[in-house]
Amino acid sequence: MSSASFPRRGLRIQNMPGTRLVDVVNIPITTIIGLGLIFFVTWINLANLSADKDTVGLDLQVLVKLMGIGVAGLYGAYGFCTDRRVRDVLQSFPVFWMVIIITLYFVAALFSITKVISLVSAVSMVAVLLMTVTALTQIGIMPVLNAIFAGMAFFNIFSWIVYFVWPDVGVLAEPLPEGKFAYRMSGLAHPNTLGQYTGLTVVLGTIMYVTYQKRSLLRTGLIFVAAAALVNSLSRTSLVATVFALAVAYRHVVLKREYLATYVIALLFATLGIMLISTQVDIGAKIEEKMTLVSKSGDADELTTATGRAEIWAYTIKLIKKRPLLGYGAATSKHFLADYSQYTHNMVLNVAFSTGIVGGFAMLMMILGRIRAIMTVSHPLADGILVFIIINGLFENVMFSILCGMPTIVWIMSLSWPLLKDDPVIDTQTGELKSSVAEVDGKLRFSQ
Repeated sequence: MSSASFPRRGLRIQNMPGTRLVDVVNIPITTIIGLGLIFFVTWINLANLSADKDTVGLDLQVLVKLMGIGVAGLYGAYGFCTDRRVRDVLQSFPVFWMVIIITLYFVAALFSITKVISLVSAVSMVAVLLMTVTALTQIGIMPVLNAIFAGMAFFNIFSWIVYFVWPDVGVLAEPLPEGKFAYRMSGLAHPNTLGQYTGLTVVLGTIMYVTYQKRSLLRTGLIFVAAAALVNSLSRTSLVATVFALAVAYRHVVLKREYLATYVIALLFATLGIMLISTQVDIGAKIEEKMTLVSKSGDADELTTATGRAEIWAYTIKLIKKRPLLGYGAATSKHFLADYSQYTHNMVLNVAFSTGIVGGFAMLMMILGRIRAIMTVSHPLADGILVFIIINGLFENVMFSILCGMPTIVWIMSLSWPLLKDDPVIDTQTGELKSSVAEVDGKLRFSQ
């Protein structure tokens, strides 16, 4: 497949005046539909204009999302039936683990206390999976990346608009102990979801800028807009995930053999320093003091219990033990965890709760399969997506939500990357980064 902006059978870019309109007209209709759906689902599916972000009902915005999912499913089914490459990707590990998980969601829906909602949620999963793989295979990586980034940009911009114009919806007053409140930017979603959106926008935008040389003043501005929203959401998990994702994505820049001795010496001095300090001060008390400053409530226990999530996880595991084979079905945690913030707050536990321990095992295998790929082929964007979602997944459901959206799309992209042949930064002969992008200097520019 060509590494140009569109497939070879699509448009041919001419450097002659007056040809842009002809080029646009010559874009295959399936390409327009595919990119439009990627943009739509990225922007719309996790948006919520209700003041209560935890409540989901069958209103106009949900109907619009369901219509988009329906069209996405038809587009993906068309790709599955007509393109063998789509079927090949779906049958390849670790992508096939996702097929197994979604199949288990359909089985669990038959035994759910809300069968219709669980079934609709499962349909959204298979629709987004088929749509994403079809678009990546038939349209190409770069157009899909641009459509995802555009959808993220719209989500972030409109979140800022809602934040300023409609504070009842765009600001969440999170209650804290002793009658305190943390005022967090929520925009079009819950602050934690906004943190995931904006963090992934920063990761994706930065790597597109550095590795793919997609550089413009507009793109740079959108990255900063997302970064500002990330900070304003007060999502500490997403802040940490963003930093770690970029660090892992560009580990090949600093983790070099010639620096190994420096790292060992630095680690040795750091260890000796900690040992020396521990003889003079109570390190435990100092750590607790610093944790108090970071916590929203001013209580270090908030962090040591993962903001109360440890209790939620323990209760979720008890529920899983009661129905270990079938689970409870998608979108049912709000009924069984009503006294525990309605969510499992863990990506693997969410799948195990919804589909049973087999689904939880498949989720772990999917993650480990992608980690195995990261050890053999360094790919900045795929690696960054992986790390960001895994860190967030420790504390949030992230994927396989009531209606699948952007995190699921980029996760599928991360799973599929080693199988795709049109990535402009990957050498198709070796499967590794091209030499022109393998080294990035301190100014975040390509080595020439």
